[in-house]
Amino acid sequence: MKMNNEMRIKLGIGSSDIIGSQFEDLLTVGSRIFLQTHFYPIIKMQKSAREIFLSFKGAADSIPVLLNVELQQREGQVEIHCVGMIISNRNRFEKELIEAKKAAQEALAENAELISVKTALQQHQQEMESQFRRLKSLKEQQQEIFKLITHDLQEPLRKAVFMSDSLLTGIHNIEKDIAAKLLKIISYNTQMREMLLTLQRFQELEKIKLNYSELKLPEIIAAAISNLNIPNDQNVIFTYAENGPSFYGDQQLLVHFFEELIRNSLENRDPAKEQLKIEISIIETQKNIYVESSDKYQYEKFVKINYTDNGAGFLTDSARMFQNIQKSVQFNKISIGMAFCKSIIEKHMGTIVAKSVRNAGGGYTIFLPFTNAGNSL
Repeated sequence: MKMNNEMRIKLGIGSSDIIGSQFEDLLTVGSRIFLQTHFYPIIKMQKSAREIFLSFKGAADSIPVLLNVELQQREGQVEIHCVGMIISNRNRFEKELIEAKKAAQEALAENAELISVKTALQQHQQEMESQFRRLKSLKEQQQEIFKLITHDLQEPLRKAVFMSDSLLTGIHNIEKDIAAKLLKIISYNTQMREMLLTLQRFQELEKIKLNYSELKLPEIIAAAISNLNIPNDQNVIFTYAENGPSFYGDQQLLVHFFEELIRNSLENRDPAKEQLKIEISIIETQKNIYVESSDKYQYEKFVKINYTDNGAGFLTDSARMFQNIQKSVQFNKISIGMAFCKSIIEKHMGTIVAKSVRNAGGGYTIFLPFTNAGNSL
């Protein structure tokens, strides 16, 4: 076997190492098998071969070679002449091409998936747009109904109260039964007007921007009591401290808040008790500002207001107490006042919880931020 100097250098062998060696000794195991099963049979049949791939054993690693082979007769002997070209880069290029093709196929698959997702997203957006339009239409209708209820119905009620009062004061020696019925008409219509007014405030609350100022609880309670104009025969005793920590909030809304609490106490008073006692206290405390997130904590300064009465208590739990529509204990009256109260407190970024003991009274615990944390609402 003969070998040129270039090949010996590439394979890392000396000229003396070639003597007595066989061609197969230069090949890797896989190429030896290929040599016996394919290479020799092709040479014998075709007397030549082109671009035969074999791997030679190099000094450090295998060397891929592309061979062109000719079978020649010389002096009665058969010689195999091989011309080879190292194709290490070609293998690398082919591998890179295969990887690039695979990446391109994966990209096409991902692109098809993206197109599918985009199409689904567009359909979802169209559905959302349709739902938004329906909701907008329903909201406009709801606002018109609210307007009808809170504005247009108040005038007939006002006239009914005015006419009933005129009959009571204008007719001399009116029968007691008729007078009692007229008083009931006045009472029912007055209650209805109050409920409509609360409904109007409740509906407008979402659009209101809070007007923060420094407040004192006694001033808020005094204003609420004055606005309610409670008759003396109601026999209501209020107990609250004349001083206490100041805090920030919307004065008008918080006056409405205590009006609703007091009105609710009046409607749910215990008939067996001669006096209705209402106690209100306020202290400064610390509270976690994260209400819905159970794993987050940030304590800031709050005021804690406790409101209790000795009324009949509640027939429902705290969560249902603040639903939009509820019925009071007595007379099966319908009211949205407590839902309005809850919305006012939440508008201030506070919380309210109702507590009740049947036939022993009810109460509320209110937390309000000490500062104007909700001023952006």
